[in-house]
Amino acid sequence: MANVTKKDQRGFIDFRNLIVDLIEGDIEVFDNVKDSSFINPQPHMMYLIVFCRHGHLSLTSDKLNTELTGGNVMVCPPKANIRTASCSADFECRYIQLSDHLVQGLLRDRTGLWHQPTGLDQLSVISMSDASKEEFDFYFSLIGSKVRNRHEGAPHEIMLAIVRALLLEMCFVLEDAHGYNHDQRMSQGKVLFNRFMNLISNSEVKRQPIAYYADQLAITPKYLTMLCQKYSDKTASEWVVQYTIEEIRFYLKSSNLSIKEISARTGFANMSHFGSYVRKHLGMSPSEYRYSRSTM
Repeated sequence: MANVTKKDQRGFIDFRNLIVDLIEGDIEVFDNVKDSSFINPQPHMMYLIVFCRHGHLSLTSDKLNTELTGGNVMVCPPKANIRTASCSADFECRYIQLSDHLVQGLLRDRTGLWHQPTGLDQLSVISMSDASKEEFDFYFSLIGSKVRNRHEGAPHEIMLAIVRALLLEMCFVLEDAHGYNHDQRMSQGKVLFNRFMNLISNSEVKRQPIAYYADQLAITPKYLTMLCQKYSDKTASEWVVQYTIEEIRFYLKSSNLSIKEISARTGFANMSHFGSYVRKHLGMSPSEYRYSRSTM
């Protein structure tokens, strides 16, 4: 087992203003697993992506009975209620646990695409082609290697980029498996949610009132929040806070901007309000957080 711990360090990655903070428990990699005990109880707010190498795994949840066989992949969302799990004598798998925070942080504007087939409580088993089996086996090996070698200076940006690539591959495979394609017309709600994610991701100042984003989408703030909860299990306000805090973390860690400059750049009218906001969400003042980050 390889586990990323808070003590080691945190990593950031930036794709089109996309910043992800890697913290304790966000990624765990398990190899050569030969029993079903790992599946129940499922860790809180963690996705399991299981690659079955041999044998089979049988699961019973509230909604359906699921069978995972050799060479196939299963996605188990955070709220899937697994009642029973059993496996064959020759069962062997490797799996990755990814926090909901990390999955949503890396996918961002593709969160709706990820939730479209998997939802938040529905197991998905994907029959893999021979080429896909090799690719997924490679992804699992590569992510495990990067996690295990973190003490040797393996950049977290690289590891997170590999995880994001795996998640995007999963999105496309899930689409194909569930009969979706990129040319299909999405529901208006999904279109609006995706547009909101693009708006907030590309906004120079992300800390804006929800009404600001709703106006650009020509909908009410209440409806925007409902769409966010439906397609991401977060409110619109929670998304704004997450983006804002991750941007603040990035500037405090990776820039030479003064705290006053960071305050202005992230949309705060005065330093006092900025300091209170940082203390509320990060547990310390901006200067304390900057110092703690530089000495980790």
